[in-house]
Amino acid sequence: MMCTKDNQAKPLSSKVCGADSSLISVIKYMDYTVHNYSAATFTVQSNGTYVMYFLHKAPLLRYIYLQHNVNVSLLHIEHCSLTGVPRTIRNVPNLLRLAIKSCRIRHLDLNDFVDLHSLYSVDLTNNRIVTITELLPASGLVLPINRLYLANNSLTQLNVRALGALTDLHCLVLEGNRIEEVNSPIALPKVEELSLRNNRINQLNCTGWHLPALKYLFCSGNRLSIAPIEWQSMWRIEVLDLSFNLLHSFRMDDIYLTQLHSLNLAGNQLTSVTTPQMHFRVPLARLWLAQNRLFVLDISRWDMPNLWVLDVAHNRLTELADVFVRFPNLAPMMILRNNQWSCEWLARVHPTDLRRKNYGCLSTNQTCTASKLTVADGCWICCW
Repeated sequence: MMCTKDNQAKPLSSKVCGADSSLISVIKYMDYTVHNYSAATFTVQSNGTYVMYFLHKAPLLRYIYLQHNVNVSLLHIEHCSLTGVPRTIRNVPNLLRLAIKSCRIRHLDLNDFVDLHSLYSVDLTNNRIVTITELLPASGLVLPINRLYLANNSLTQLNVRALGALTDLHCLVLEGNRIEEVNSPIALPKVEELSLRNNRINQLNCTGWHLPALKYLFCSGNRLSIAPIEWQSMWRIEVLDLSFNLLHSFRMDDIYLTQLHSLNLAGNQLTSVTTPQMHFRVPLARLWLAQNRLFVLDISRWDMPNLWVLDVAHNRLTELADVFVRFPNLAPMMILRNNQWSCEWLARVHPTDLRRKNYGCLSTNQTCTASKLTVADGCWICCW
């Protein structure tokens, strides 16, 4: 592993949702595309033959008129002046994807979509949405929406009951809002990825959450001072990202799940990571603890046979017990840089282990401020 200047901790990226626009494959001769649309109105004719409509920049657009057209499967509009979803959206009954991004929409009314029985994806990223209106209780309807993107809006509270009609929802992206709390109960039986990144959440109580299919939970960039409560009930979770919050302590026993393989705790204020259980065996493969305030990290009870990434860079650690031999799969993915490692501790490590692995920029040819331990000719490790 080569040493680079770009070595700061980062939140984890989406696993299945991504951005809906990246999933669109344009079919030649079947799309209507305008990169700079300058009118205030736009009309989709009833006798139009286009399947997909793209208006990539329409700063003056305020009104869209959709005549009845069974051919339209995609409507994609960006950088416009629309304040709401067009009321005539029901006139394109075979619509699969709707994207109205970087516009001025303030309210999301799910009742607008009741006549769209094939609608798969709704992307309202970068609008001004403050409320979500649920389907009329008496309707008893459900919506086929599989992906809902509401990133970078103005939601302050997430009333998940409003999403109850989205029984086939797999991706829910709510990052970059102003959400302070998530109300329980939550019942979204097919959601695989939930992104709450970059909100204002102080506490996340997962009691009452019914998310049996959830695999990826992203909560980085919030204000959590304690780990989520009762998140272990979602036993299928594979990736949990709590980076860049305000966590002061973390119990490793809380991750005792059979599916969890990636845990990101980087960029918090951790001074304590404890493992009360005597023999802690989990399938964790990647663990990030970088950019915290750890003086001590007790790994003596960890049995993680699949661990191949361990990042404790930018802490205050002086030693890490038998880390060099405890996790044989780490190879160069043990990131230990920017700690005050003890020369005495490093001297106890077998020289072959130090030479055999690079340990992610632990070895350095830069000038040491104190002492150094030679690893190979012209290569050493700074220590104190």
